[in-house]
Amino acid sequence: MNKIIESFLETHVKEYSIENMKKETAFEHFINRCIINKYTLDRFDPNDVMTDEGEKGLDGVAIIINDKLVVTKDDVTSIINESNSLEVKFIFIQSKTSESFSGSEIGDFVYGVKAFFESEEKRPKTNEKMETLIEIKDIIYSHSVDFNESPTLDLFYVCCGKWNEDNGLQDRINIEIKPFKLSQDFSVVDFLPYGSEKIILTYKELKKKISRTIIMEKKVSFPKIEGVNQAYLGVVKCKDFVQILKDSDGNMLTNIFEDNVRDFQGYNSVNLEIKETIINEVDQARFAVLNNGITIMAKTIKVTGDTVELFDYQIVNGCQSSYVLFENEKYINDLSHVVVKVIEVREDVISDRVIFTTNRQTEVKSEAFTSTKHFHKRLQDFYNSIEPQFRLYYERRSKQYDLADNISKNKVVTLTTQISSYISMFLNEPHSTHRYYGELLNSYKNKIFLDSDGYEAYYVAAYFNYYLDKKIKVGTIAKKYKKFKFHLMCAMRGLHVGTQVSFGQTRKQRKEFEALFSLVKDERSMEQCLKTAIMCLDEALRSSHVPVDEHHRSKEVTTALLKQVTLYTNAKGSLEFLKIGDVVHCTVTSVSQSFINVTIKTDDSRNYGSIHISRVAKKYIENLKDEVKIGDIFQTKILNDDFYESKWGWDLSKIIE
Repeated sequence: MNKIIESFLETHVKEYSIENMKKETAFEHFINRCIINKYTLDRFDPNDVMTDEGEKGLDGVAIIINDKLVVTKDDVTSIINESNSLEVKFIFIQSKTSESFSGSEIGDFVYGVKAFFESEEKRPKTNEKMETLIEIKDIIYSHSVDFNESPTLDLFYVCCGKWNEDNGLQDRINIEIKPFKLSQDFSVVDFLPYGSEKIILTYKELKKKISRTIIMEKKVSFPKIEGVNQAYLGVVKCKDFVQILKDSDGNMLTNIFEDNVRDFQGYNSVNLEIKETIINEVDQARFAVLNNGITIMAKTIKVTGDTVELFDYQIVNGCQSSYVLFENEKYINDLSHVVVKVIEVREDVISDRVIFTTNRQTEVKSEAFTSTKHFHKRLQDFYNSIEPQFRLYYERRSKQYDLADNISKNKVVTLTTQISSYISMFLNEPHSTHRYYGELLNSYKNKIFLDSDGYEAYYVAAYFNYYLDKKIKVGTIAKKYKKFKFHLMCAMRGLHVGTQVSFGQTRKQRKEFEALFSLVKDERSMEQCLKTAIMCLDEALRSSHVPVDEHHRSKEVTTALLKQVTLYTNAKGSLEFLKIGDVVHCTVTSVSQSFINVTIKTDDSRNYGSIHISRVAKKYIENLKDEVKIGDIFQTKILNDDFYESKWGWDLSKIIE
């Protein structure tokens, strides 16, 4: 491993707080992040891609549906329910810190992929995580009628050496992957060898430490604008524009669309018209006047004549045109141009405004604009105001903290995580968190992100999510509870501040925040609260008649969980805990001819009783006042079941030594 990759790995280890991992495992974590980042705009946990220890030949497996990483069967169901068509990608990764490509290890890698797609009776037995991924694969193929085209299959073999086309391995690889190409189960099958240079380029693309140059003809500069350093409008050849869309593999550089509120919509009627314009040579020459154009925001713009160099850039409007141009590059000639606007902004508020207004000209799902609203900006400010030891980072825009090497990516809170955490903890509905975030926003629009809400509740809900994630990763909590993480958050809040639903009540939410944040700061109490929450969940699951696979999304389980939490808190807060058989300390308050009246040293409100003369000593007592005096303290035992059955309270017996 060369020093450049070594430094990248060290940065990655700090970002994800995985110092306890072996170097080889941390390298797998690093590579999985670098590669899968190419396929999805959403933030993801590289641990979800990693295979469990002992999986032969495979270090990473990712299934991407409609540009979303899926790791559970619920993820698949949610996407299928919300989509009219499916675009599926299977990605397999093998990562080695060695500096040479090994034919035998490549053979093991491809064998692992083949086993994944084998029928149940033929494939070797594997672990629970891999079995879940195989079940997801089977669900996907059961909906093959919804495929735009068959899934793609990408195999990445990564090592820290140099790939040599003349090393003879390519012929072996071609033979190994030939069955995949002949199976007709995949539209495209690619084997991608990644050497040290590709690792470096891919990491730089992830960090957006890249620049691209375009020739902008007929360029005009905008006049001075508040909050904007410089901006230009001009015409760019479509051929040149496509080059700024490509990554080091020649694939779409997806992370330049992170600030675009809308993903590629496929070949709907509008995009089909764009494609037809490109294919038709006469119309293609008119493309600049037929198309709305592209808007690019860049961190830095350098202009030399007609040459414009863009550093750390985002295409904030024109995603649809960009994808259509990229996918139809073979039809593009030198006569076609596209209108491009490039902007170097000084302030985030201007960026938000540009994104909102340029995308508002066409229909976009309302949830795409959610995080640009004022509430979310102030919520981000509140996160940043928390003391460093407990600080999290609210990510209003996808992957906005990827450039910040000093921020732990485990502490980054996405919009999806924020919604699920708040709904679970303060609305008592952890069973709903498997649903698509846009559907949740619509369903809870009158209960979430309200102007009358306190920011505190959202932060503390996200912190509990972070806390439980950490406990699951280090093994403090059994893996089986991972799918019940949001249930445990719900239970922990209920145990500490009660189960009453809370939204739109700033004062109440702040009071609960103070109590919950005090719990967060007390590690021992936090752990005890978690243990109690797990016991409540276990009892709720035992009493459920819902099929096991439905437990985590069953309202019945949530109701049973809240019932257990209430039973526990009521019992804990009850001042009636004395019972028959208990030994208690008593103080004599009065003595009659046959009875001693006492008060019991207890917090129980039923704190008095009497002792009959026959239960004071084993000997005959002529005068009870000779045996005890006012103020004497001794132990007694409770004899009766019901304190209220006698006006004298508990029926007691003195413990005789």
